[in-house]
Amino acid sequence: MPALQPSRIAVIADAHFHDLHADYGHAGIVRDGSRMTARLLADTARSTRVFNESDFALRHALDKIAADGIRDVVLLGDYSDDGQAETVRGVKRLLDSYVAEYGMRFHATVGNHDIFGASGRHRSKRFINEDGSYSIVSSDAAVRDRGAHAILVDERMYCAGYPGGLEAMADFGFYPRPDDLHWETPFGHSGEPADRLYEVTSPDGKSRRRLMDASYLVEPFAGVWLLMIDANVFVPVDGVPAGEAGDLADSTSAGWNAMLVRKRFVLDWMKDVSSRARREGKCLLAFSHYPVLDPLDGTVEDELALLGRTGMVERIPQQAVAEALIAAGIEVHFSGHLHVNDTARYARDGAFLINLAMPSLVAFPCAYKVITVGERRLEIETVGIGEMQPDARLRRVYETEIVATGLDAGGMLHASDYGTFLFEHLGHLVSRRFLKREWPKELATMLRTLGLADVAALALVEKPVTVADAVAAAASIRDDDCLRQALAGTAMDLLRQLTAMDMLRDWYRLRMASELALDWIPKERMALYRAIGRLFAKGDWQDRQSAQARLALMFRMLEKFVSGLPSNHFSIDRNTGEISRRGTAEAGDRKEQAVAGAA
Repeated sequence: MPALQPSRIAVIADAHFHDLHADYGHAGIVRDGSRMTARLLADTARSTRVFNESDFALRHALDKIAADGIRDVVLLGDYSDDGQAETVRGVKRLLDSYVAEYGMRFHATVGNHDIFGASGRHRSKRFINEDGSYSIVSSDAAVRDRGAHAILVDERMYCAGYPGGLEAMADFGFYPRPDDLHWETPFGHSGEPADRLYEVTSPDGKSRRRLMDASYLVEPFAGVWLLMIDANVFVPVDGVPAGEAGDLADSTSAGWNAMLVRKRFVLDWMKDVSSRARREGKCLLAFSHYPVLDPLDGTVEDELALLGRTGMVERIPQQAVAEALIAAGIEVHFSGHLHVNDTARYARDGAFLINLAMPSLVAFPCAYKVITVGERRLEIETVGIGEMQPDARLRRVYETEIVATGLDAGGMLHASDYGTFLFEHLGHLVSRRFLKREWPKELATMLRTLGLADVAALALVEKPVTVADAVAAAASIRDDDCLRQALAGTAMDLLRQLTAMDMLRDWYRLRMASELALDWIPKERMALYRAIGRLFAKGDWQDRQSAQARLALMFRMLEKFVSGLPSNHFSIDRNTGEISRRGTAEAGDRKEQAVAGAA
């Protein structure tokens, strides 16, 4: 093993670990002598994350971190699938094994999937049976599902609240440890839950609750402070008595927007911590599950104009959050939650705030980050786990389900590695989930029907065309000679092969992965998208609802996704906040050799 390097910290976000071999009271399915409590592929195909692969993904990431000699690992929330008691115990078993074998130390903060309120909530999941059917395992005896082979009730599926939900994770930062050089909370140095309570009031002011906050500050090694913020916010619901189902609303969408209103005491503490860090010469790094800056490369207004208030837009922090964190003296913050890889920076009056949005291990582009702390700079390296090989037993489980149900899994099961599996998974979601849920019906129909050459042809038409008429208009106006001249230097054969849906799938991949997607999308395709984008950028589309204006907006967003701040390998000047690219992979096939760029 390489020598341990305590100035390096690995950061893992949204591992969503599902223990494939845990006992939930379900018989499971046996392949090659291995019993697995496997979630349905049908559920994965509809979700923004994959489920069963999370078991292998977290182990693979931790193996790479251990081989790199890194001792300290931050878990940036959503370390569990959905907070189920047995799942959280599975997380503990896994982390304990790396503590024992490699001397790792884990510093965790909670996400919206790990814990809920004071008393928790029920969870229900579908697991595959030997014949390809499914059974439901739930902590709620009232659950009904006519399609299920059986409904099993088991308390191990229950998601606990504070502080019970932290008990299994107690050794991973939430409570003081003997080897911590410094440890505190917003309330002092006591780790006792009773000493970490705050009061929250319902909107109508009639209901008051005292809840635990799990934030803490730890100095794991000399000179570095990790500020681990519990940014979960729970608010009593008007008219619902405490202890009844639905008595608390969570902050899955609100994130830091709710922190400004409901947990100001945390911001006051953060300001005090940052002031002490400067006086004592500590490098202060802040972590919470939710972003504090827009992680979509400044495309929120464009997305609002194109699609309206999508689920992603709802989760974007307001500018007041950035102002509040700058006022608190926070300069570098890491976030998860959105499964987006991105770097964002906000500056005001000589002060700066940088948010490093972390990709998930269970969604494209599947990576973690490594921080190397230097006296003057922070070096950030993004490490992918896409090379991980699919598990043959799990594939056979999926084949059993497909035979029984006829499920269309797209290209997922043909993937030769985990990264390709997730690449295909996200592409599959575009038509199965995003177009149905987020896109206006007429616009979705247009994108499902147009070829990419039709899209390019529309850019050459000065007269506005309605979305409803775009398909017919494109068919009547497309001229290959005109397109060849307008798109000089691009691959015309590829233009004729691709569809608007192919482009939209890559649009989502770029949205989620930023520059990391360039290792997966062939460079010829990127060159074609950019050339078409330049055609649309030349137009003056006065009718914002026209097909051309909508398409121009899409291509403008696509360009922003890949032209923002570095999010792969880069460094941050700790004094000025200047971000410098350390190296980049050329746009093109991910199999090509990466070309290192100058810092």
